[in-house]
Amino acid sequence: MNPALDASLKVSILMLAGLGAAGLLRRRSAALRHWVLGAALICAAVTPLLTPLLPAWHVGLPARAPARRAVRPQPTGAIAVVPGPVDERGRASFGVPPAAGWPMIPSPASVAAAIWIAGTSVSLLTLLAGLVRLRRLERAATRVASGPLNTLASDVCGDAGVRRPVALLQTEHPALLVTWGLGSPRIILPHDAATWTPDRARIVLRHELAHIARADWAVQMVGEVVRAAYWFNPLVWIVCRRLRHESERACDDAVLNAGVDAADYASHLVDLARTLTANRRVHLPAPAMARPSSLEGRIGAMLNPHTDRSPLTRSTRIAIAIILLCLTTTIAGLAAQRFSTFSGTLLDQTNAYLPGVAVTLTNTVSYAEYKVRTDSSGHFEFVGLPDGEYRLATAEPGFAPLTEPITIAGRDLVRTIQLQLASLHETLTVTGGPPAAPIDPAKRLEWREQAQGRSRTATERCAASGASAGGVGGNILQPWKVADVKPKYPLDLQSANVGGVVTLDALIGTDGTVRDVRVVSGVNPELDNAAVEAVRQWEFSTTLLNCTPMELHMGVTANFVAKP
Repeated sequence: MNPALDASLKVSILMLAGLGAAGLLRRRSAALRHWVLGAALICAAVTPLLTPLLPAWHVGLPARAPARRAVRPQPTGAIAVVPGPVDERGRASFGVPPAAGWPMIPSPASVAAAIWIAGTSVSLLTLLAGLVRLRRLERAATRVASGPLNTLASDVCGDAGVRRPVALLQTEHPALLVTWGLGSPRIILPHDAATWTPDRARIVLRHELAHIARADWAVQMVGEVVRAAYWFNPLVWIVCRRLRHESERACDDAVLNAGVDAADYASHLVDLARTLTANRRVHLPAPAMARPSSLEGRIGAMLNPHTDRSPLTRSTRIAIAIILLCLTTTIAGLAAQRFSTFSGTLLDQTNAYLPGVAVTLTNTVSYAEYKVRTDSSGHFEFVGLPDGEYRLATAEPGFAPLTEPITIAGRDLVRTIQLQLASLHETLTVTGGPPAAPIDPAKRLEWREQAQGRSRTATERCAASGASAGGVGGNILQPWKVADVKPKYPLDLQSANVGGVVTLDALIGTDGTVRDVRVVSGVNPELDNAAVEAVRQWEFSTTLLNCTPMELHMGVTANFVAKP
């Protein structure tokens, strides 16, 4: 499973747990429900941080076969192919850059990640803009340092249990009544707050100071950040909305517990809502006392004499925090069976793509085997791979087969793979007897001219047909031997009946000459030198890949058999 999707799933479980607990506690106090929802949001915020630190436990899901991307094999237009066995130099290499000018098609996972990041960025910028707006309102507001409102606020602070200094601000805006800040909280009052009656002013201040005493703004900010990170998850939006609603109801309960008559409080709240919503208000990341969307439910709750208004005790807070912490650590350590995508592009040695190539992926434990073919642009894709160790293999005539280990570990993999030309292999038997007659130089020159002529014709033909254009690769013109020299069996070794097998590795250059001949395994220095000297004199036509001359490795096995 994608890590981002995994984190979202864990957060969804926590949100469902918070909503479910709040539903079960619907007959209990709003303060208790608010604490449950707030704790769930805090746990959701720390879950991504806890996941890499905790030991993982797995939930096994039934394995499913990866989706196969089957395409019709595309013709490569190859003039010929070079058969040959695998050697170590035929292995593919990872990390080869694609040919210049190719269009890069983003994967669905990268598109989803880009959309997620864009949405989160917009949400965080919106939150930041709201905080900047609050800061500007604070600077433009007038601090209430004296007068009835300041005196009343000082009295209510003691009753509400607020020991921190609270800044009382009055703005010219007719519809602003918000509280924000943690270390140095502020209460922003509308411009007509000075005309309020003492009862209304006391009710408003007690409500706003209840927000401060309960640290509601800090909890709301955690919810805003979680919602910004998981903006696409409707459960997070529901919990944040319920959190604001329960916050206002808990503060209403605090006002009523202070002895305010429920009917008087409801009357003041309706008048405030009518006044504050008469002018259009901008969104601010802070609790608002007279939010119209929750007004009806709040009034119904405050007029219901059977509503539980008990404040939250310290022991209850700790118990709920411990329960949610245990749930969070359990969910954070959850590592369900994950499925990933492995995709890539096959190229040849000229960085042209290879269509129609069979690609096999085999699980080294279960031996489950999955096969696809590259599409017309050389792309292959395995979807829905469970975590594990795999073996990647390719097979295409003219190219050395590839075998590479692949590890799937909970994330998508993308590889660009370059296939190498298959090596040639020559096997010859050398027996005792008179040495072979040397090749006539005129005959050798004639063969060489014929080979060069055929190479030029093939090059012109494939260039004219556009075989190398458009990035399509795999067009191979195999070499053929122009000059052949047989090794000379040393006479003294023939007489001594000494023989054996000499294995050589050689490189055919782009001009067809043989160079870099080395002995892989030998039996006698004289026999080894005889084989090397003969192979050095061989000549081949030029090997072409997409009309490009290429070097080619060649293996030679010379079997020296002495006559009895």
